[in-house]
Amino acid sequence: MGSKRIITNYASPGEVALAGALMFRETAKESLEKQGRFLVALSGGSTPKGMFGILAQPPFQDAFDWAKCHLFWSDERSVPPDHADSNFKMAYDHLLTKVPIQHDQVHRMKGEAGDLGQAAREYQETIARVLGNTQGPASPPAFDLIYLGMGGDGHTASLFPHTTALKETQAWVVSNVVPKLNTTRLTFTYPLINSARKVVFLAAGKDKASPLARVLEGPPDCENYPSQGVQTVNGIVYWLIDQDAGGQLSPETLSNKGNA
Repeated sequence: MGSKRIITNYASPGEVALAGALMFRETAKESLEKQGRFLVALSGGSTPKGMFGILAQPPFQDAFDWAKCHLFWSDERSVPPDHADSNFKMAYDHLLTKVPIQHDQVHRMKGEAGDLGQAAREYQETIARVLGNTQGPASPPAFDLIYLGMGGDGHTASLFPHTTALKETQAWVVSNVVPKLNTTRLTFTYPLINSARKVVFLAAGKDKASPLARVLEGPPDCENYPSQGVQTVNGIVYWLIDQDAGGQLSPETLSNKGNA
């Protein structure tokens, strides 16, 4: 893979969640010091849920100025924000109601929209406005940090195998039809994800072992394993994994501490 990659193996999902929270705090402090604000995109999933719970408590809860953070989402299901399946709702329940962040600095995807294509375009416009895109759609702005998960089928965000969003080269956010789930979802695309300064994958559980080995050690095959397509242009891709998820990886891969 072309981008710099750092893999860290932890004993349990709880330790992965803690590592994700530490990365959040560290990057927030760095970004606030350098540019006076922190631009981050969150993801859904059980491990991020654990991370949100950690961030919502001391010493993370008051470790930096939440009022200068802008929160986005890397994908969303086509449900209202109060639906049990909503990525926004999970973050709202476990994090946003417990930290002092301003309402107008929380930018959710409108998964309940009747026209998800229009919702995707509007979200791209919001990203351009908040992050400050001056070079046009062909040059996506850089998030300080984007969190991603990886599904048992190798998908990430809502970039699923054999879906049209995998081939998107211009739009930063699209509505992506997922036939195997009989649904359509909103998702970041590779151009936006790969412009980030840091991308953090959180992966835990035995069901991730086989796809993770394919993604990290297999031949290029983004159509079947979309997580392979996350290769930052100028940033770093971090894989925070537990022992179960890393169970099929070679010792050489597990010893990768940033030399790839």
